[in-house]
Amino acid sequence: MRFQTGLSRLSQLTILPRIWFCYLAGLSIAVLRRLLWTTRGTPVENTEEILYVAKNGLSVLYVLENARLLSKRGNAKCAVTAPPWLRREIEQRAREANLCIRFTPLHRAMFAKWKLIVYTHHYLGFCFDRTTPSVYVSHGIETGKKTLYDTLYTYGFKGMRTPREPVYHAMIATHAAEIDMASREYPAYRAVVTTSTDAVLERLIFRAAQKHSLKTRLGIADNKPVALFMSTWGRPSLMASHGQELASEAEFLSEDFQLIFSVHPKLSGSRRTQSVLRTLKAKGAKVIPPVISWVDYMAVSDVAVSDITSMCLYSALLGIPIVFLGCSVDRLIPGGLVDEVVRHSSQARSVRDLKTRLWDALDRPNRDVVRRIRNQFPHLGDAAHLIGTIKSLATTQTSSAAAENA
Repeated sequence: MRFQTGLSRLSQLTILPRIWFCYLAGLSIAVLRRLLWTTRGTPVENTEEILYVAKNGLSVLYVLENARLLSKRGNAKCAVTAPPWLRREIEQRAREANLCIRFTPLHRAMFAKWKLIVYTHHYLGFCFDRTTPSVYVSHGIETGKKTLYDTLYTYGFKGMRTPREPVYHAMIATHAAEIDMASREYPAYRAVVTTSTDAVLERLIFRAAQKHSLKTRLGIADNKPVALFMSTWGRPSLMASHGQELASEAEFLSEDFQLIFSVHPKLSGSRRTQSVLRTLKAKGAKVIPPVISWVDYMAVSDVAVSDITSMCLYSALLGIPIVFLGCSVDRLIPGGLVDEVVRHSSQARSVRDLKTRLWDALDRPNRDVVRRIRNQFPHLGDAAHLIGTIKSLATTQTSSAAAENA
């Protein structure tokens, strides 16, 4: 507890310096960009392309799913930029998904004009041209968790031009409560945040409708229910707190269930976690590598085991019953979505208690919590709404910028 308090205080002390560092770095890049544009002319990569910005490995899934939606169903031309070490992963995933999207290096993207820039992670927004229309698309459904510095997770410190004003022209959330959370701390957010669906969620709904054929494609048999284990990162996470027990009990659990493990990329790199995952593999469990999307595996799962990862909200929205193990309730925002799912789902006291709880969850799925959660997502299953919202932002912001110039 004392350790967590120390981290909270440290994060509270460093968050504003981090914001100002990125802000000043963005100003320096803006000055350099203006000098280059003045002396060499404004470089235009493609005025008809929408640029997606990936910051780290975690954002690649959300970037590519958004680009897939816009390019395949919205007839939009898309490009992706990211730090150089992500290029191979992005291009590999794009090929596997048959996506015709162009990768452009980060340094070129920052010094070019675009039709629209879409961000799924924060901070890099400081580095791009502010006159280009931009939109922040929430990366996943995060309503309901606290970070280590005890602020609201979804928009807490993610979109500042200064510590008071948004860096983006518009921001897309998945839930109306996110607007209230954002504007409570920063009133200027209310004018720029709107709600729509989530590209990953739309992919999940589409894949879940193909569950039986997808199982065959993934090599998953129909003889046992599929149990998906979802672990976030940090000390209280499922894998960090119960990993060794799960590895030792895997044979006992696999008597009745097919086990699939999805571990947060921030945690999967540790030696202890790698040792646990190797043991689980040796005992017949499927471990999803960080570079492979968990979407298809969630779509075919019958029941889930979770800590407070926001992935539990995807499961709840699909109607997949959840058993919580090692859940730190003190890290939840009271009344938030994750809090609601946790409090209305089955709780396992230990790994030995899991098998009974999993069967109970399958036999008596909590349809009421699924209905309550779904009712709070008015655009659920409406991919056309997200496509239209993003495309209209490019038109609206371009028109307003032209009016200002005139």
